[in-house]
Amino acid sequence: MRIEELTWPEFEELKRRVDTVVLPVGSIEAHGRHLPLGTDVFAPLEIARRVEERLRGMGMEVLIAPPVWYGHTFVLDVYPGTINVGSDTLKAYVREILREFAAEGFKRIVLLNGHGGNHSPLLLAAEEVAGEFPGVEIWLINWWVDFREDILSICSSQGHAGQDETSVMLAIRPELVRMEEAKGERRTSRVRVIRKDIGRELFPDGVNDDPSLATAEKGEAILSVVSEKIARLIAGEK
Repeated sequence: MRIEELTWPEFEELKRRVDTVVLPVGSIEAHGRHLPLGTDVFAPLEIARRVEERLRGMGMEVLIAPPVWYGHTFVLDVYPGTINVGSDTLKAYVREILREFAAEGFKRIVLLNGHGGNHSPLLLAAEEVAGEFPGVEIWLINWWVDFREDILSICSSQGHAGQDETSVMLAIRPELVRMEEAKGERRTSRVRVIRKDIGRELFPDGVNDDPSLATAEKGEAILSVVSEKIARLIAGEK
């Protein structure tokens, strides 16, 4: 169930029997010339929807919170449409959301992250709130990292706006994908270089992978295995 669709009495009733809330977090940023700026939110939102659906079939309920759309995306801020939020600001904002859910009585809060730049701010926010609320568990799931082995059994490569993300978007919102513009290559650096314009070097046109082999079928397979595994983790299965 989506929290924003509930009335407060409905929410009050549900939280008496539901102990887990899922909070999708993403970013608004360039994803090549072929994917929409909201890719990093569309993906975790769809995964959250599928997780809830699977858990319902297993006789378990979770609540899905409205997503955090904006994230920390310093590197890609060189491209139009990228809206970068400072890491301290993102940490503080998410920390307050987590505090509120903890105060409401939820025992497990799942941060379902869709953007790499969010990892450190989310981790720090989670640590602060977990320290304040004994008995509250906060999970940080980076779907493309934590299930990399599964994804690479489906795709031959993965990367920003790459084969995996493009496949997922073809499965979710194909009308927003411009496959005629889907091109790129893998770029790496021996050390992490922090420079204002480093994004143009590491992410030419906002891509770091070859997305040309992406398909909706691969995206559906990724969404299926990731949502199934997250649902089983929440349900306490291995």
